[in-house]
Amino acid sequence: MISAPSISRWAGPIIDVLLDYVGHVTLCSQLMEHLDSYSEWNVIKEKAALPRPLLQLCRLQVQRLAGRRRLKKLPLPGGLIRFLQHQEGSLEV
Repeated sequence: MISAPSISRWAGPIIDVLLDYVGHVTLCSQLMEHLDSYSEWNVIKEKAALPRPLLQLCRLQVQRLAGRRRLKKLPLPGGLIRFLQHQEGSLEV
């Protein structure tokens, strides 16, 4: 289904976002083949590869322990809050 032309445009970005919110996911071989056909989707393959970056695993653990709603109420620097909420390109505290 993902390889259909009408869907493949937006499937990559959706998969990319979903991978931001999980620890490790094994992608099926058919999806991996499809990702190989789009060079701009290499970031998706990197996110799904083992091991996940420690920074991402820490972000997921903090989100799980603190809860996403409570993050804004914690006395943390704004850059760290944005990082934990996936609203940044890099961690700048």
